[in-house]
Amino acid sequence: MDYSEVVQTVAGLVSARYVFPNVAQRVAAHLRRRLESDAYATNDPTELATRLTDDLRQASGDLHLRVRHEPEPHVPEAPGVTVREQNDRAAHCRAMGFGIASVQRVAGNVAVLDIRELVEPELSRPAYEAALMSVADASALVIDLRQCVGGDPATVALVCSALVDRRTPLSSIVPRSAPVEAFWADPAPHAPSFGGRKPLLLAVAGFSFSGAEMLAYDLQAMGRAVVVGETTGGGANPCNVHWPSPHFSLLLPEASARNPITGNNWEGCGVVPDVGCDAGDALRVALGLARQRVAAGA
Repeated sequence: MDYSEVVQTVAGLVSARYVFPNVAQRVAAHLRRRLESDAYATNDPTELATRLTDDLRQASGDLHLRVRHEPEPHVPEAPGVTVREQNDRAAHCRAMGFGIASVQRVAGNVAVLDIRELVEPELSRPAYEAALMSVADASALVIDLRQCVGGDPATVALVCSALVDRRTPLSSIVPRSAPVEAFWADPAPHAPSFGGRKPLLLAVAGFSFSGAEMLAYDLQAMGRAVVVGETTGGGANPCNVHWPSPHFSLLLPEASARNPITGNNWEGCGVVPDVGCDAGDALRVALGLARQRVAAGA
């Protein structure tokens, strides 16, 4: 089957919309050269998606880029479709606890908050506010991000707001051709919160990605948290989904993150832990450090 039109459309979208224009031109040219060399000659649509994804990532170094084959054709939005999709998303997030796997209190009055996805605050705010309020009186807090796939920067800001004592700038999102979107940790003046002085540790893994990395990077950069575990995945570029054809989706980064302290982000390099160890040991190590700091009065 001839998939050249799909490849050309992917190349055109990358060229026009990928966050870094110079990289976009290089990646698009690479795809077109590969097309001319018959690199995408296959009758298997899933194999085509895999080859395109591999080439996109190799040429750009951006692990967000992804092509998927969708067995069911995408239907452009019609009246009512958006509402149904929103309802489906809400039901899915509700079933997975809005990204919060658990909140525990362990020995030494240390709280552990296990986050798997930083679900958009339009859906998750009550759940996150309740979880964060439940750890407000803990002596120390460990946030487990080892299985966190990422999420919404606004939810990162919501979490950070409970972990600082004053309004603090976080990483901004810088689109290719739109105004910069700023995010702030902004603690509520009268609500009980964990605050900005008690020991805070983050357990991370190579799997931790995107919004999870923003949370770790920003708290580390401001000196608020100790990061424990493995260097994270290295994805700092927010994405949109496009449809090169009804059966192929393209996840395309169209912005980058910029931290106000470092002037940089974690794209391609990940968040480097302050205390390195295997992911499987990271929670245990973080808990040990938390208890040490509580005992020392840190």
